[in-house]
Amino acid sequence: MEDLMIRIELDPVNDKIVNFPVRNNSGDGNDIKNVKALVIGTNGEYRTVDTDEMEKIMIALGTKSLAKSLSDDYVMMYSAESIINAEFTRYLVGSVLVMKIGKDSKFKDLTDFDIDMMRTFFEMNLVTLTYGREKFDAYPLEYEDVA
Repeated sequence: MEDLMIRIELDPVNDKIVNFPVRNNSGDGNDIKNVKALVIGTNGEYRTVDTDEMEKIMIALGTKSLAKSLSDDYVMMYSAESIINAEFTRYLVGSVLVMKIGKDSKFKDLTDFDIDMMRTFFEMNLVTLTYGREKFDAYPLEYEDVA
């Protein structure tokens, strides 16, 4: 049996399952100047980024970027290449770029409270998947009706 390999280096452009045999179709969180976004990995690690790095990540994601709302105030972006398909759900394995959006549709500076909220919204949805003897956390992107 081939080994499952996951790369999470808190880089939403490149973080993903590197080797998934049956593939269907670091930071420490310290505050930095000009905190505009948070990068969170499905492995539980996270780091903050400034406006310049946020823009570089968004440009690098380019046409392979997808977005999903975490709540009324927070949105996450991630690479389509970080998605795996399971029986009834698509999962994200890797990292995401999470931003706070104001009522004026502009990105807002993050407070410590925002960072805690974004991490909570993201991490409370993580599920543990198993491939052979390997276990890893993944973020479910959608649930399909099975009835």
